[in-house]
Amino acid sequence: MNKAKKSIAIMQPVYLPWLGYFEQMALCDEFMFLDDVQYTKQDWRNRNRIRTKDGWMWLTIPIKRSKLGQRLNETQINHQLNWRRKHLAALEMNYKPCRYYTEITQLYEAILSTSPDRLIDLTIPLIITFARYMSIETEFTRSSDLTLNANDKQSRVLELCNLRGADIFYTGPSARDYMENDVFAKASVKAVFQNYQHPVYNQHFQGFESHMSIIDLLMNHGPNAREILLSSPKPDFVPI
Repeated sequence: MNKAKKSIAIMQPVYLPWLGYFEQMALCDEFMFLDDVQYTKQDWRNRNRIRTKDGWMWLTIPIKRSKLGQRLNETQINHQLNWRRKHLAALEMNYKPCRYYTEITQLYEAILSTSPDRLIDLTIPLIITFARYMSIETEFTRSSDLTLNANDKQSRVLELCNLRGADIFYTGPSARDYMENDVFAKASVKAVFQNYQHPVYNQHFQGFESHMSIIDLLMNHGPNAREILLSSPKPDFVPI
């Protein structure tokens, strides 16, 4: 009997990620937070977009000044700025009429109220909370819990796959820039590139803005979010 294939997605923690992030998570056996790589400014690690009547706006978590080469799991939140009040006010202004506003805001606020020092201790719990709300039961792990020997990005990913016994690496299309399929094939790891077909769903405001934070879908559709999220055609490693 052939051993069942194990799939893994490996992604940096993001503040309130978009739908495609959760699709990778939902379709894989394991989702690993890549939390020990270099922190990048002006990126998705500490910000994301929500829907407004005029289109969209950023929600950004202020970060304490970072040193050169600082890792993501070393990055601290600047709580001297009252960003939490601003984010909650923005959600109230733009989503209060939504059916699931109270329910989703309570989940969100419960994590914010912990006031962690490190960015990942806010973003990871938020991701897991919303994943579980959508009945995504994937195993969650962190790269920082493993000891690696590899230095370059491709070798690092392969080592993570091997350490976790993964045969399939499900990743975003931008990974094509550094990945060599023959290298993965020699390591008996199949790389599958995401081709997410973003769904159009009812938003509170007229029209539709794509690639919003997951919180937009949740505010508007609550427990039905999972079905909408997974409406994109499935990659070939997912059993039908």
